[in-house]
Amino acid sequence: MSDVIRQPQEAAGHDAWFRRQVEIGRTSADAGNLIPASEVEAKFEARREATRRRLKGEA
Repeated sequence: MSDVIRQPQEAAGHDAWFRRQVEIGRTSADAGNLIPASEVEAKFEARREATRRRLKGEA
């Protein structure tokens, strides 16, 4: 299949996948399945610190 034909098909497939993922997320949030921002921040701060240590050669 040529790239000219494949590209719109891939874009349409990605768009459909993305829309499904958004709907899954919205349904989950509406059901109250949320993670508090403080937990998310703590998790990513730990990841950033681990990356800093690795970059300094401390890991």
